[in-house]
Amino acid sequence: MQTAEKVTLETIWQDFAGPLRGFIRKRVGNDPDADDILQQVFLKIQTRLDSLRDTERLQGWVYRIARNAIADHYRSLRPLPDVLPAEDKPSRCELEVRASVAAMIDRLDPKYRDALRLHEYEGLTQAQIAERLGISVSGAKSRVQRGREQLKKLLLACCRFKTDRYGHIVDCEDDYACAHCD
Repeated sequence: MQTAEKVTLETIWQDFAGPLRGFIRKRVGNDPDADDILQQVFLKIQTRLDSLRDTERLQGWVYRIARNAIADHYRSLRPLPDVLPAEDKPSRCELEVRASVAAMIDRLDPKYRDALRLHEYEGLTQAQIAERLGISVSGAKSRVQRGREQLKKLLLACCRFKTDRYGHIVDCEDDYACAHCD
């Protein structure tokens, strides 16, 4: 078994850059995003190469970094919008609940509220949230997840939703008065 010192960034680039770019390109659908993600992957490889203990697992390690970077890319594309674009026609349910969500987020525990706002409204990755809040990445992930859970509890206590068999909201009842929404 080789040690991590014998594997260099240059050899990883030579061995993996082409196939890795194809792997990424297939999953993101365009060249500029694939190039950006590939650059992020190699930056992460460079900063973490000393943590690689078993070079026999190099390929799996590199592709795990790539899959995580692709997931981060897609997460960054879906923050909650402040306002809907003019061409989108919001559903009646969405209009009724939208104002309530902001008020409910304000009521969350501050550490969960701040993490949730940074992720959903500002579009920061969990790593960026961790850096901004001075916590670990796993701490940031936990705060975002717990913030979502608390928000869901508030919404379900307040609003009555009808869901399809997959759990997607298809309608809400508008005749239900709620103290949280006022």
